[in-house]
Amino acid sequence: MKTTEVSLNTAIDSLGAESRLAALQFRETFRTMQNDATIISQLPPIAGIIRSSTNGGIDPADGSTTTEWNQRLATIFTSVMRSHPTYNQIRYIGLADNGRELVRVNRFGDEFETVAEASLQEKSGEDYFGYGAALAPGGVYFSPISYNRENNQIDSARIPTVRGIVPVHDPQGEIFGMIVINANYESLLAGTFRTILLKHDTFIVNQAGDYMQYSAAGSISRLEMAGHYTRPAPPFLSRLQFSGGEASFMEPDSVNYFVDLPIDADASNSSLGIVLRVPREELMHPVFQTQRQSMALGILLILLSSILTGLMANHLTKPLRHMSKEIAGAQGTDRPLKLPVGSNDEIGELARAFKTMTAGLQQSELKTRSIIDSVVDGLIVIDEFGNIDSYNPACERIFGYEPDEVMGRNLKMLMPPRFRDEHDGYLQAYQRTKTRKIIGIGREVIGQRKDGTTFPMDLSVSEILQNDRPLYCGIVRDISERKQMDIMKDEFVSTVNHELRTPLTSIHGALGLLKIKAADSLDDKSSQLLELAHNSCQRLTVLVNDILDLEKIAAGKIEYRLETVDVCELVRTIVTQNATLAEGRGVALETKCAIEQAFVRLDPNRFNQALVNLLSNAVRHSPENDVIAISVTAGDTGRVRISVADNGPGIPDDFRTKVFDRFAQADSSLTRTEGSSGLGLNITQTLIEAFGGEVSFETETGHGTVFHFDLPICPFKQEAA
Repeated sequence: MKTTEVSLNTAIDSLGAESRLAALQFRETFRTMQNDATIISQLPPIAGIIRSSTNGGIDPADGSTTTEWNQRLATIFTSVMRSHPTYNQIRYIGLADNGRELVRVNRFGDEFETVAEASLQEKSGEDYFGYGAALAPGGVYFSPISYNRENNQIDSARIPTVRGIVPVHDPQGEIFGMIVINANYESLLAGTFRTILLKHDTFIVNQAGDYMQYSAAGSISRLEMAGHYTRPAPPFLSRLQFSGGEASFMEPDSVNYFVDLPIDADASNSSLGIVLRVPREELMHPVFQTQRQSMALGILLILLSSILTGLMANHLTKPLRHMSKEIAGAQGTDRPLKLPVGSNDEIGELARAFKTMTAGLQQSELKTRSIIDSVVDGLIVIDEFGNIDSYNPACERIFGYEPDEVMGRNLKMLMPPRFRDEHDGYLQAYQRTKTRKIIGIGREVIGQRKDGTTFPMDLSVSEILQNDRPLYCGIVRDISERKQMDIMKDEFVSTVNHELRTPLTSIHGALGLLKIKAADSLDDKSSQLLELAHNSCQRLTVLVNDILDLEKIAAGKIEYRLETVDVCELVRTIVTQNATLAEGRGVALETKCAIEQAFVRLDPNRFNQALVNLLSNAVRHSPENDVIAISVTAGDTGRVRISVADNGPGIPDDFRTKVFDRFAQADSSLTRTEGSSGLGLNITQTLIEAFGGEVSFETETGHGTVFHFDLPICPFKQEAA
């Protein structure tokens, strides 16, 4: 059973391929009809008739009359119909005069008749006329199959006719008329059948129910039109679904494959169905034999289709083939293109335009390549699978690989082994969800050189689309020297600060003891000097501590002892403990809690440090006898907001983006007069963000500043603990 199922499925796949190839050939038949109508609509007589018709019957361009243009167009119609035996009639119909025919040529066997002007008909009452009049430039419409009508009567020849229609627009873009090619639908299908080497019974069906059958023996039936069948229709005909797809279906003694072939993409009712029917016994041959037969049939059909298409297009594309051959031969070389730029026809104009465009592209490519080759940063482009597509000279200096050693290989070769699987995960996740953050600016990663050594580098990645294919462009920069400088700087800061803190502690203690012991024995000037020394030592101690905190934060060594606390009570306690800080400056601290309780997960000591930084800033900038408002309110959903508001001078516009930078101060004189280091807000922001919170501010120059802490609330103290 398994072998039978595999054989059947393989055969159905092969049958589907044969059906699709047949469908393509039928589509090419209709496209040939479309191309002929389109080419005719662009010929000089068409434009000449438009000009002469709107200028009293005389073409202002060359003096030709409308009649002369009509005769020239009729000659072209006749030539086209000689080349296509299935064309019964070609017409140029205008919109004016109820859709009167302007030029019409009829076929009678091997003879052709140009219809006299007096016998030209009005066609506005025909359904196809309305569809043709609504076409946009470049559009096409194929009519349903019907018997040809002349003077509102069905032609006695009763020829099943399909009409291919393309619009004709005047220079102002308005619809002027249409080119209509009438083709013998039955002969058109039969001719296409004869060009295809089919091995199975094949049916061609349209949505109206008209069908024609080709038998495996080589015979072709007459066209059976819906409502006028001369024999019973195939049972499957009523079950076909024209939805733009394809499907296989079974009958008791046969397997069938159906392909829905849209002829006109803009018309929902313009489709052909191709049905191939094969006896079930024939499909039960061995799998490999079926595959070989299908492959041979497919190759043969492709070759025949290519040859037929080439023969049909030869007389229209011969000049272009020369240009295409020359352009193809010049690809990948530096030799100049030899195009017919001296020709005075449309081909020469096209060649000159192409040569100008090519020269511009070459200059642009050369400029871009020069820029890429000269930049100091490495530029690597990879495809969606991580394979290297581009690699500039700076990358050679950074990684030590030559381009031919990396091109086409996976980017993982430039990474330490421990990061390679992680990179695959990033790339796959981004391709799958487009949400993983592999696209970013200035990420610090580790690279690996050809000699196996690793180094830190900055990586910025951007995504680009090239022919709907995603590519990822990475800019890399070796930051080994910068990292070494950072390490040396951090070690220097750490050493200096530790060497300073020990003597500062002793000096501060000694000065404090001296103030107490010698308070009554010093004169006023000596007391002031002692007080100044003691305060300066205290400010220097605070600065050293701040710098040490920064160093710990940068190194990731700061420790947090997290607890679940009532932030309202904690704020009140901190404000009370620091009331003397404000009183010494003649400023009052006022606390207001708009909520009764709010439990938050944080380190109380570090939170104290952050809030005191805000309080000291507010005190330092507040006018004397002012009140600083500290409030606790409900923030956004699930958050509590702690605010510190002062009425100081506010923050200048040009400094607001630097507020949280290290050593940032709007007025550098504060360092000297107030002992401010410019580190407090940077430390504060880092501490609050460590608790899952955010720091923000609102300010108005001349009216004060409000700083906010927004912290996530623990729903229940017990749960948070």
